[in-house]
Formats: sequence, structure tokens, C-alpha cells
Amino acid sequence: MFKITSFIVFLSLSLLSPRLFAFGLKPLFASLAPAGAGAEQVFRVTNTGDAPIAVQFRVTTREQAIDGTESQKAADDSFMVYPPQAVIAPNKTQKVRVQWLGEQNPSKELAYRFVAEQVPVNLSKGESTGVQMVMTVVGSIYISPKGTTPKLVVSNLHRSGNKLAFSVKNSGTKHALLDNLKINLSHQQQTLQLSGAQVAEVEGKNILAGAQRNFSIAYPANMNINKNWSAQLSFN
Repeated sequence: MFKITSFIVFLSLSLLSPRLFAFGLKPLFASLAPAGAGAEQVFRVTNTGDAPIAVQFRVTTREQAIDGTESQKAADDSFMVYPPQAVIAPNKTQKVRVQWLGEQNPSKELAYRFVAEQVPVNLSKGESTGVQMVMTVVGSIYISPKGTTPKLVVSNLHRSGNKLAFSVKNSGTKHALLDNLKINLSHQQQTLQLSGAQVAEVEGKNILAGAQRNFSIAYPANMNINKNWSAQLSFN
């Protein structure tokens, strides 16, 4: 059990040396099977700073709102995390084993967060100043049954000021990561394809299975607002 100092001031990382309290997490993404040997993952947390750090580890649920923000709750009953906390010396790595204990036959992919969070304790031999900086690194865990796939449906395509706004629903069983995104617009025999800088505001976004997200991009100059357009997304 770590003893937490009674007075804590949280400082921006930019105010102190980036080497002092830094740590890294690998991998940042893990896909686990719901059962069998593939139902566990070893994360590696490396202290790249110049002082020892105390870090605690946990897994949370991950629910996605329509604006992309996330709500999280503790998922202690669904995972075993060992060790739950550790003191990591400078330039050393702590292995953390995470094992899925939940449903063995889920109907869709389940999304979680792995959180490595520094505990604000004074581990140096000198007296504490009462000022501590803490750092949190978050990774993704997916419980992925076989045969899952995303299925995206675009709706509510409309102009909003100088923006083209639309909603995307993932009615599939796997998350969709919109890398190398292309938006294909069509109206009767007319088609437009948007890519690159035209879709930069949506590129790389993640839509979890069952979630819906609202997006907007710059309105295309050659898109007639008076026509009834439909849209489809393609991505890698």
C-alpha cells in the first residue's frame, strides 16, 4: 500500500523536466480472445525518467458518446491485473499481466481501457516539497470473438454553415478505425470522392461496435446543396 502525501499540486508536464517522471506503455493496443490462451496480454511499463515511480494498474469499461467522449467504469470483475501496483526504478520495465475473466462467447467485440496511473508519493530520500506531478498512460483492450466486422451507415447528411455534417452508426460487431478514409458521395449519376485533407477532421477516428458519432468537414465546393446526396465510407 502506498502512502499518499496530504497536499498535492498537479503541474503541467511542460513545467518540469520531461525526463523526471516519464514512463511508457507497450503495447498501446491489445486484442484478446474471449477464451483460451489468447485471453491474456502482458503489458510493459517502462520508467524512462530519472527517479523511481509508483504506478497502479487497472482496467475500465469504455462507452462512447455521440461526440466521441468516453465514459468509463471500473471493470475489476472482468479482469485479473497482476501486479495491481508497482514501484519502477529508473530505466527499468515492469511487466503487467492482464487476463480476461468475463463472458466467453460475447455477441460482439467488447472495448476496454488499460490505465497505468502514477501514484503521487515521495520515493526520494530527501524531504518532499509537497508538490507532486502525476502521469497517466492509457491503452486499448478489445475482447474480440471470431467473425466480428464493422458495418458503418452514414445518415443525416446536411450543410451546417460552411461544414458538411453527418452521423455515422457502427451497427457491426467490431470497432472501425477510419484510417486512409474516403467519403464517397452520390446523387443519381453524379459522384464525388473526398479524401486526404478534405476528410482530415474525421481521419483516424474510432467508432466502437454499436456506437454512433457525429462528424463535420469543410463543405465541398462542387457539392450542390439542393441535391439529395447519400454517402458511404471506405477505409483500411
